[in-house]
Amino acid sequence: MWSGRHDDYFEQTARMIAEQLQRNRSRERAKAVKFSREQVEQSRKIAHEVQAVELERLAALGQIPPAEYKARIVALEEDADEGTRHDNPYRAERR
Repeated sequence: MWSGRHDDYFEQTARMIAEQLQRNRSRERAKAVKFSREQVEQSRKIAHEVQAVELERLAALGQIPPAEYKARIVALEEDADEGTRHDNPYRAERR
């Protein structure tokens, strides 16, 4: 009863729907990845802030010498910079 034309229409429609669903899934995956990376970056910043506060406390109490405090703070800052630059291979796409 159906002509070949109708079959082609349904196949094209099904293909277009499948492609749209795939695009939607890809967009949602990209959003989830971006959110996850932002959460990792935020967690890293919080961890570094906590470590810096602890180092300041130890230095204020005299439990670590000033030179060690400075060296550890510099290392912490470098670690934070390295994490920001290298852990996110897609950073350029986010600009």
